[in-house]
Amino acid sequence: MCDFNLKNEFEEVIRSSGREYAIERVMKAISIKQPWASLIAHGIKDIENRTWKCPKKYIGQRILIHASYSKAVFRFSPLQYDTIGRTSQSLIFNCTYDGFPKGAIIGSVVIADCVQNHPSVWAEGGCWNWVLRDAVLFDKPILNVKGKLSFWDYDLED
Repeated sequence: MCDFNLKNEFEEVIRSSGREYAIERVMKAISIKQPWASLIAHGIKDIENRTWKCPKKYIGQRILIHASYSKAVFRFSPLQYDTIGRTSQSLIFNCTYDGFPKGAIIGSVVIADCVQNHPSVWAEGGCWNWVLRDAVLFDKPILNVKGKLSFWDYDLED
């Protein structure tokens, strides 16, 4: 649950980014395992890999990032590890010791495109690469939120 102030703060962050996105009372969210969710919210991971193509209606839309309760995944290529390390040593620590929040909405991101064989270090072959941009990490995650498969609705005023 979050209070109404989060929606106002979120709108202010988006306005200050210089881009225009509608912030609705109910927004779409997607659940992502850690540490991927936090790396996306920090603006480090610019690709979400999925076996299914992102529906066109979500391209260009801002969605909420839900860090799922699922067991964390810790497989990084040397290039990915280097990318994280150049950004923040505390992120390396959290990736190594499972220090990120789970069962929480931690930020938002815009789905810019959906392609295959993207050149990003985060893109995996043989699946769909959702291209992400304009990540926002919330100062305070919305805790105790149960995720769902695919896209799902979250009411920012609940």
